[in-house]
Amino acid sequence: MSQQFAFWRTSERLDSARVYERLVNGEVVPEVEALEPAAIEAALIAAFPDWEAGPTLADGSGQTMLAAPGDGGAIDVGYGSQMVTATCYGLEPEQWNVVISAVVDLGLPLYDPQIGHRFDGHE
Repeated sequence: MSQQFAFWRTSERLDSARVYERLVNGEVVPEVEALEPAAIEAALIAAFPDWEAGPTLADGSGQTMLAAPGDGGAIDVGYGSQMVTATCYGLEPEQWNVVISAVVDLGLPLYDPQIGHRFDGHE
């Protein structure tokens, strides 16, 4: 079973479901800030120090894969120009929270597409 989380930064009050849809479709949303993928990747790798990282942005892949030791699950992180998505496979909610905290601590609020809610204090 997988769980996906999305993150972007804006100071505007926007329709989060619509923003998510537009960003997933590759549109540029003027009210949404550009990302710093290297900082996000570094935060996630630091949050899971015992996990294998690869491929990474340095490999030119445009994504980060993190694999837990053994058969403990994985995280597939994809980067757009304005949104990062983290898809978690085989992880427990406690591990989801580590992913969320690592990215939220960079000032990128969580949008949960499973429930259509953005956790930014505006909704």
